[in-house]
Amino acid sequence: MDNKEYIIGTVREIQGTSVIVRMFEGADQFTYFINGKRYSGVLIGSYIGIKRGQYLIVGLIEKESAIDNLNDIENHTFSKKRFVREFYLKIIGSFHRGIYTQGMVAFPQIFNDVVLLSDEQIHAVIAGGQVVKKESLEYLKLGKIWPNGIDYYVHWPNLFNTHIAIFGNTGSGKSNTLTKLYTSLFDLAKEKKIDFGESKFCFLDFNGEYTSEEVFSKEKDVIKLSTRKPADSIQDENKFSVPYNVFWDKDLLSTIFGATEQTQQPFLSRLINFYFKDDTFIDHISNYVVRAFQEIYTSSANLESLNLLKEVLNDLALNNEAVSEWIDNSLVNKTTGKFYSTHKFDGWDLFKRDSLYFWNINTQALNSEIKNAKENIQIETIFGFPPKVYNPIHQLKIAAKLQMIHDLSNHTIQYDHLAPLLHRIEARSKDLNKVIIIGPKEHKITDNRKNIQIISLKDVNKDIRLLIPLLVAKVTYSHQKSSNSKHKKIFNLIIDEAHNILSDRSAVESEKWKDYRLDVFEEIIKEGRKFGYYLTIASQRPADISATVVSQVHNYFIHRLVNDNDLKMLQNTLSALDAVTRSTIPNLSPGQAIVTGVSFEQPVVVQVDELDDSKKPKSSNTNLLKIWGRDEQGVK
Repeated sequence: MDNKEYIIGTVREIQGTSVIVRMFEGADQFTYFINGKRYSGVLIGSYIGIKRGQYLIVGLIEKESAIDNLNDIENHTFSKKRFVREFYLKIIGSFHRGIYTQGMVAFPQIFNDVVLLSDEQIHAVIAGGQVVKKESLEYLKLGKIWPNGIDYYVHWPNLFNTHIAIFGNTGSGKSNTLTKLYTSLFDLAKEKKIDFGESKFCFLDFNGEYTSEEVFSKEKDVIKLSTRKPADSIQDENKFSVPYNVFWDKDLLSTIFGATEQTQQPFLSRLINFYFKDDTFIDHISNYVVRAFQEIYTSSANLESLNLLKEVLNDLALNNEAVSEWIDNSLVNKTTGKFYSTHKFDGWDLFKRDSLYFWNINTQALNSEIKNAKENIQIETIFGFPPKVYNPIHQLKIAAKLQMIHDLSNHTIQYDHLAPLLHRIEARSKDLNKVIIIGPKEHKITDNRKNIQIISLKDVNKDIRLLIPLLVAKVTYSHQKSSNSKHKKIFNLIIDEAHNILSDRSAVESEKWKDYRLDVFEEIIKEGRKFGYYLTIASQRPADISATVVSQVHNYFIHRLVNDNDLKMLQNTLSALDAVTRSTIPNLSPGQAIVTGVSFEQPVVVQVDELDDSKKPKSSNTNLLKIWGRDEQGVK
């Protein structure tokens, strides 16, 4: 093509920002080369220019039609010369003296020449007039623009300090896009071109897709959580670390253990305020046990309280008889509401008819027995308590029993109302001990030397899969808010299969748990930007994710979606996505994604580069021919 053939059409009609262009013959190639420059051909979804004086007006091609020159419905003769091609454009901006400006800068006129745009001009249009410096470390190559085949670069300083969503059905390339984005960024750090400093990237990996050595980066920490192994066999390195003050939060504990609002939540609040205002529970535990002993024998006889005390002593590996002989020998007379025993103890009254000894709350005898109990506990614990007693989760179980003894003695609760909570604490604590470790120090994500951390949830049960993301978000967000007042670091929480924890439609969990979980993440997505805390979510079911979360996302990478609910959600959420681009979503090929959002001037369809096999996440389909196939001799 020479310079004379650079003009490929003319403006025929103008309706506001919509323009109809009549194309000349021969303007049907994918690519042209003019004066050594590459120009993209005329295709739906591509860009084209309209010359008017000093302005080169840019339009996005939305529709193509064939116009019958004969306009004779009775003539059925078909010939190429009979029809002319017309394109419908939407004006999106203009070049003036080589500089592109987004928006309605100039309008075309009838018979203005229509020209092709070079690759450099298309880059400028997509970048909103910014010069794309391909060799600069500020730009990462993501793939190629479709249908032009031009290399597509993202300006990462404007992308990774935003909330990002990657949506797409299974097999659409969603996982590859997530991995490609962050691998390209981490490669800059690997090559010493940038330094993350104290910034962190935490990946919640539900299916163990990102734990391989070369995925994302070799310089990463991998925490493989598990509820399938015995707690004693799991190293602390494979547990999530929760700061002491975060764990002892009434709302969090109420949610974890399903505490009811009227009775059980106030109970937990009293427990936390009395026993866990600071990290001194273990220092005073002997006094707590003695207080419980005293409360049991200064109120009406209560078998539940006595049994709770026995459980506490068992948890502490203390012998009942060694602490006090009263404990195992006390029985309850339900008629009189008093303790009695078949053994004689000082201060217990003999009932001669039955040869039984009744406890009538003798203050002198009780004080003497309390003194003995204190001394006996000191002797029993001369070498310290068992190691498990130093575990705050185990301390929670002990404290719950002690608090129940106190409340029962004061007649402020009924045992039947709190027993279900105690049973849930007992049951769920077993799994919690396998996946979290609690201490006064900050969480491991903020302490470790590596900037990248993968938390694998592949081997945990359903309850823990819901709990851990909530804990990770709460711990890291709290730390980021308190430690980033000078905005010297960012925190990126990346959640694959985000519908697992951000759904507002789950029918298998309580409303309280769902509301608390969504409140935490909705606060992050609304307020996180102020503190340098950002979410990246990936999901194959975006319609299941909370509408509040989706609407607050800044940038989107949308792969193929075919479900009507998903498409309607995007239509309601993405106002910047034009009808033509939106209509292509169900027909996108594997690896193709529509890139749009506040960091991008124009929505663009990109064929994302495929990663090397060693760097791909483990999300590919099973090769049936490989596992079922046989060779020509019938041998596998």
